[in-house]
Amino acid sequence: MESIQTIHQLQQCVLVATNPTSTSKTTALSMLNHMCNATPDGGSQLCVQLMRHVYEKAENEQAITHDRNELNSLIFYALTTLQRALSKRNNEVCIVPSPCRDTLRQIIYQYVFRVHDMSTLQHHMMPSYLRTKIGVVLALLIQIDFPERWQGAFQELIQLSEYEKKGSNVIEIIRKDIFSRTLDAFCDEVVEDTSMERNTVIKDYMRGIACSVSGTIPLEQTICAQIIGAIVGIFKSNAQSMLVSRGEQIGALETQKLPILALSVLKRFISWIDLSLILNEPIIALLISCLSHAGPGDAEDDNGDGSLPSQCGAEAINCLQEIVSKGMEDQKKVQIIMSLNLLQRIGESGVNLDKIDGTHINIVIKIAELVSNIGLELINFWESTSNQLSTSTEAAALSLHLNVLVSMFFKCFSYDDIDVSGAVIPLASQFVLTFKKGMKESNQNNSFRISNHMPQLLAVMYEQMKYPLDFEFDYEDEEDTEEEIYRTELRKLNQTIIRVCPEMALQFLCAALSKVQGPLSTAQTNEIEAALRLIYHYCEALRPPPGTKVILKNQMFRDVIIALHTSDIANHPHREVLILYYDIAVRYSDILQDKPELLPHILTSISGDRGLQHQHPRVRSRSCYLLLKLVKALAPSLRPFVETAIGGIQSLLSNQVLSLHQDDSLYLFETIGLLLGRTKLSDDEQQRYLIAVMTPHMQLIDSVLKSNDLEADPDIVGDNLAFAVASLAFLTKGFTNNISPGVQTIFAETTQPCLHILRALPRNTEVRNKTMIYLQRMILCLGEQVLPQISSFLEILIGHCGQGELLDVAQIFNQLCFKFKANAIPVIDANILPLLQKAAEVMPETAGLDQMDLPSHILNEYLHVKKIMFMSLLQVINSNCTPILLSPRNVGSLEHILRTVGDGAMTVPDPLMKKTCVQILKLLTDQWLAHPNGNDASIMRGFQIYLFEEFIPGMMKLFLSSDFNEKDAVQFRVVREIAGLLFLLKSKCGVHIGQLIMRMVASKGAQSEDTLATINAATSKAELERCIKSLLQSLK
Repeated sequence: MESIQTIHQLQQCVLVATNPTSTSKTTALSMLNHMCNATPDGGSQLCVQLMRHVYEKAENEQAITHDRNELNSLIFYALTTLQRALSKRNNEVCIVPSPCRDTLRQIIYQYVFRVHDMSTLQHHMMPSYLRTKIGVVLALLIQIDFPERWQGAFQELIQLSEYEKKGSNVIEIIRKDIFSRTLDAFCDEVVEDTSMERNTVIKDYMRGIACSVSGTIPLEQTICAQIIGAIVGIFKSNAQSMLVSRGEQIGALETQKLPILALSVLKRFISWIDLSLILNEPIIALLISCLSHAGPGDAEDDNGDGSLPSQCGAEAINCLQEIVSKGMEDQKKVQIIMSLNLLQRIGESGVNLDKIDGTHINIVIKIAELVSNIGLELINFWESTSNQLSTSTEAAALSLHLNVLVSMFFKCFSYDDIDVSGAVIPLASQFVLTFKKGMKESNQNNSFRISNHMPQLLAVMYEQMKYPLDFEFDYEDEEDTEEEIYRTELRKLNQTIIRVCPEMALQFLCAALSKVQGPLSTAQTNEIEAALRLIYHYCEALRPPPGTKVILKNQMFRDVIIALHTSDIANHPHREVLILYYDIAVRYSDILQDKPELLPHILTSISGDRGLQHQHPRVRSRSCYLLLKLVKALAPSLRPFVETAIGGIQSLLSNQVLSLHQDDSLYLFETIGLLLGRTKLSDDEQQRYLIAVMTPHMQLIDSVLKSNDLEADPDIVGDNLAFAVASLAFLTKGFTNNISPGVQTIFAETTQPCLHILRALPRNTEVRNKTMIYLQRMILCLGEQVLPQISSFLEILIGHCGQGELLDVAQIFNQLCFKFKANAIPVIDANILPLLQKAAEVMPETAGLDQMDLPSHILNEYLHVKKIMFMSLLQVINSNCTPILLSPRNVGSLEHILRTVGDGAMTVPDPLMKKTCVQILKLLTDQWLAHPNGNDASIMRGFQIYLFEEFIPGMMKLFLSSDFNEKDAVQFRVVREIAGLLFLLKSKCGVHIGQLIMRMVASKGAQSEDTLATINAATSKAELERCIKSLLQSLK
């Protein structure tokens, strides 16, 4: 690649690279990157020369707009490259040579600041992006050269910013602007970067603190003091420009923005300088005055950030926020807050906290945040010192500020904007917690009591909980989501209040509901919704859980729920009110057991056109779910309503107009199952209803299987058939224990149709998934009756499942072992080998790589499949199904299975999986060696040889490796299982494990007769564990 050697080449490359239409842009960018990476100085010297060349050319020629754009592009590239180079270090030394840095500074002074030629007229304003970039470069130069090589850096920049000629001068504006941007960048590069010790030295030098380059300096003589003076000077000299109409002269807008920029920089300095430089009346008065001039909220700039005075007011509040947030002792901070009298001065400044758009919203939000922070400081201090200050004048002063705080708080909390109100919710929560403490302490300062303000706090919170009248309840809409998040925070506040003063909160709830104008069916939506929210969430705060049990012991609350059920609330036209009412009915359903006369009303509502058959899909969907929850809670009480309810649900399921989502339909099938299985119907009644529900369903399945649609459109038909299988599964959920033979027969008749579906569509993922759900239910409902059928299902499922479904198939497999034990042997015998083979088939390809070298996602998939294999084998052996391993069908694969398990214990990185593998071999040892029971002697001998010659030596080698940490609790579980295996061999099989272990660790030099004797003398598994652990630790 051709390298850049001259300024001319560099200039051409930059112009090509910044031209979006150039066909050589990629080549030019490559050459520029090569220049930066290949040269020791990062291309800095060429860029400095380019800057001088460009500026000199601009001085000598009359620049037109096109030329000025090229000039700006060249300068911006040079500055950006220099910024990168100045940030790089080689052995803690900047890669930009010091002469180059000096030249760069001279160029900026000569051509940007015009230190030698202020008389030259400037005919255009430098773009803001260039001013920012120059500020960053100057900040980096300060970081590198100050104070050793550029001791007067700040004084020079301050002097330049303070120079003023009579009349407006663009150079003066540029100087002030870049000075401010340099300070802002200095905070980024030096103040906030605490990783470099040099940055701390620079800050200490500026603050007058003794450091490696200077001794202590009086505060008023420090560089920080000079900088603060300069910032305040820039603000004062340009503040008036914001309040008058903008002129047409060059730089008029930049002049108006200088006060805003100055305050933004001041805010950043407050966080780390001595506050004494800020805490003086002139500066505080200056900040407060910014609020007096803040414009109304409907005055915006081009960016929608408010008028320039409003933006300035927002920055002033930011400065005050920094003062309040600065770390210091609580008492000192409270003294500062009180001495500055910030809350009262803000309240009297002219900002409008009562009317929307009276003051720009950005200022009001920041005031609310400031009020919250000040309030938290004052309240916490008052709470911790109120008893000590009860007789002092300090207490009176503190109480005065607290009363002002409360006034400001309620203005913000009740403000009609969620950002403003939400900003003070933390303070509201602190008020409540302080009130809680006050209830426990009798000796309190009487001049200020939180309890006096609790009723107003509840009232404002309740008003703010009401959604706007035009709220659409569209939770996918960003604005609606923000409204919901805000109200979630209000509900948390309400729960805090309930925990602290439940009786007060309950009385308020009753009062709020009573004020809703009746009848409830015609109540204003936001009014009744907020009242219902109070009811619904009340129990969440009560202890001990569940809160519903606690609150329903309260007669006042019970009366509220009863009154709600006897009202016409179910006729309210708004969908969210209906849903919330049904939510309340389900949450407090225990009361319906005591008041069964209320059941017909709620059931009629939720199952009719006010619920399941409502025109809005959200109401229908929620009603399906809530009806299920209601039936689960009240099933024994619903016997009189079974016939009506089932008929209504069936008619809805067959309704083609009011479509339901499949999940909602499944809720309804489960509801039918609960109504049939848990309402104490007779066997005959259960069978009659089941036949009535299932017959049309089974007929539909049969007709679909026989139709041509199955071949014409298998995906759509497959999804429909999968839903049919799922419906049968969910229908059985109401039947758990003591299922009658008649009902079992009806369920058993569904297995063949479902098997036909699976056979017809074995490749359909939904069919397979729903079939697995169905089989899990049939195992529970049919018991051993399912065993003759289930092998046919498993054969297809194992044959067609993918890696993601393997676990579900294995769970059916494990469920059979667990429930039926040895009776499941015929099914397990036929399917264990296909299951393990499928696991090997879907195992990700590792291409011979070591497991630890695999990419993380491949390793996770690999371990997932291995875990399924090992857990399935463990379940088989634990369930007395071990004989299947020795059956004619599987014995030929026994050695491979055992080696796979042994390798898993020795090589798989997961210690829990290692433990599982050892458990498998330990259980086999117990069943085959300790209790042979007539097993094939040659097989048992081969198993024993594998244990003694391969597995146990391999595990001891693992334990002695540096990768194994026996001190780790999880890894030690593997040692514990091996100890169990060895103790089993010692106690049941007569194996001399001491000699066995010592022979395996002989290579490590372990020949102690004491150790051998200790191992042989172990009389328990726990004692052997300790011996092995001690031995391992002695050998490492």
